[in-house]
Amino acid sequence: MPTIQVNQHHLYYETYGQGTPLIFIAGLGTSCLMWWKQIEPFSKKYQVVILDNRGIGDSSRVSQAFTVADMAADVAALIRAIGLPPSHVLGVSMGGFVALTFAGLYPQLIKKLIAVSTSAGGPGHVQTGNEMLEIIMSSSQGDVEAYCRRVYPALAGPGHMQAHPEDLDHIVANALKKPLPPETYLYQLNAIMKYTSDLETGADLRSITAPTLVLHGDADALVPYPNGRYLADHIKGAKLHTYPGCGHLLPIEAADRFNKDVMAFLE
Repeated sequence: MPTIQVNQHHLYYETYGQGTPLIFIAGLGTSCLMWWKQIEPFSKKYQVVILDNRGIGDSSRVSQAFTVADMAADVAALIRAIGLPPSHVLGVSMGGFVALTFAGLYPQLIKKLIAVSTSAGGPGHVQTGNEMLEIIMSSSQGDVEAYCRRVYPALAGPGHMQAHPEDLDHIVANALKKPLPPETYLYQLNAIMKYTSDLETGADLRSITAPTLVLHGDADALVPYPNGRYLADHIKGAKLHTYPGCGHLLPIEAADRFNKDVMAFLE
């Protein structure tokens, strides 16, 4: 298992294919296994790099709080450690926070930025509804499968998981293969709650110079759609692609269109 040491912890990663590097950053509580619909098509043209965020999956456990900027520093350390040139960076949800922060802090290491189902945080952020918050914060008494089968249908667009039970089965299998340490989940939540792009990068979104694509579903109940519009309005030259009827899980629930949109943007 390839890992790099970052300060006091080890970061797990995998690479596939050759070409310009394309780094995928997963969201809250999820491991690098979430990219099962992206690795094969993108690795035909790019060097795909996936990683387990600190404290997740096969990365080493952590015992102290961290910030979104710390996770962005992990990505920078990974790029430098394995000798990558400036890379395309794609992040979903919390991974989008990391990608946006990375673009602001390490402009010399990024070629293009793709921000998926994410937000700038801070005062411009449109909050999650109470019903969705209750679902994601509810407990299943340590039953990983029960938690996934309750939460992920609510994260996806209406009816998607009912129509595609194979996606939900795959998500459950991933969660069981790489269980989420409870303390890491709390550290990630803490980082999310404190996140604002202005505070993390020391500059506002208008300082991002990398060409940027924003992808957002208009039925996203966790990070509502206006957050995507805000990003596109405040990052110079950013393009916004709207996914009608889609929720928070675009790489899974709309994989064909998602892959085509990202591929076209990178080319």
